[in-house]
Amino acid sequence: MILFATYHQEAYNCIFHHFLKLEIFNGQTDVGDIIEEILPKYLYREQYHKCVKTIEELYYWTGDKFYHEMNAFHEFILYKFIDYMGDLQKELPDFNRLYFNERCRILIKEASQKDFEEDSEFSLEEHEESFYDVFYYPDVLFTDTDFLMIDTLYNQRKLGNINIENSLGINIDYYFELLPIDIQEQYKTKHITLTGEVSSMLKYITERLKYGNLYKLFWENEDPVREERIQLILENIMDAYFYNQAVEITREAMLGNGKVDFKLYKNTNEDEKVLIEIKKAKNYVKKGYEKQLTDYMLSTKYKNAFYLIACFTDDEYDKSMKFIREHVYTDTIQLYINISILDFRKRKSASIS
Repeated sequence: MILFATYHQEAYNCIFHHFLKLEIFNGQTDVGDIIEEILPKYLYREQYHKCVKTIEELYYWTGDKFYHEMNAFHEFILYKFIDYMGDLQKELPDFNRLYFNERCRILIKEASQKDFEEDSEFSLEEHEESFYDVFYYPDVLFTDTDFLMIDTLYNQRKLGNINIENSLGINIDYYFELLPIDIQEQYKTKHITLTGEVSSMLKYITERLKYGNLYKLFWENEDPVREERIQLILENIMDAYFYNQAVEITREAMLGNGKVDFKLYKNTNEDEKVLIEIKKAKNYVKKGYEKQLTDYMLSTKYKNAFYLIACFTDDEYDKSMKFIREHVYTDTIQLYINISILDFRKRKSASIS
């Protein structure tokens, strides 16, 4: 079962599963024929097998009871399939009779009744009719359709203009797999933005802390190392991680009235400049977030930053998690500050039997 942005998960999953079964997985239709009809040429030409696999996943997922989350590839293909079915509905007078089975109709009646009870502005019949209008589905099921602008977004970014991304809050990295292969190959880390690359690096560090012995570097004689040592270790990790990626890393960079721990720079695009500030959990975490890092961002043109909280004990970790939950801001500065935890707590060694 695919998790859609609606209360009526079962109804819409049933509908799409039946659509896919009748139109594609009927034992007679060639999946490739449908792919060529609904998708852009570059996509099915370069990533044909992935397109087939994705459509198969949509079919299987809508038919089981587990909750599945779609990625950009799933969303794009499902949207195109809905568009295709919408055109088919306009062409076939008997579409509703043919493509909505008894189970779908029962679930639609139940969902319509619930909608009517919550919103009596429309009649029960009008609520029910909306479930039979395929062109209405994208408005209900997708929180956004930014993937339809992927060519415009990329081309504008290539020209140095990311105004659309900024104004709409679009993360172009999310749609990376929808780009032509030759463009993807230009970005070895599979991230277009430096922010995405930093996020990937932090994920790598988190995995090494959790599953490896990296955390041992942050302890000395049973005591946590100083912040300066944390910076030094992370600087070396970043140097290695961003090797040959044209990323300039400056430690203890002067900005405004103070020094930020790290300043990363890639090119002239605004989101290719990132600040990183590290704070031990036992220190003034709130002040560093609300005042210090915000001031650094205001004094520069850097719109993206990472605030890393170093935790060495369970108590520090719990307090930091609480801090993150309680400090979600929506103003233009802190909206682009990503808070992450550096979990330096000691791990228990596996017992030897």
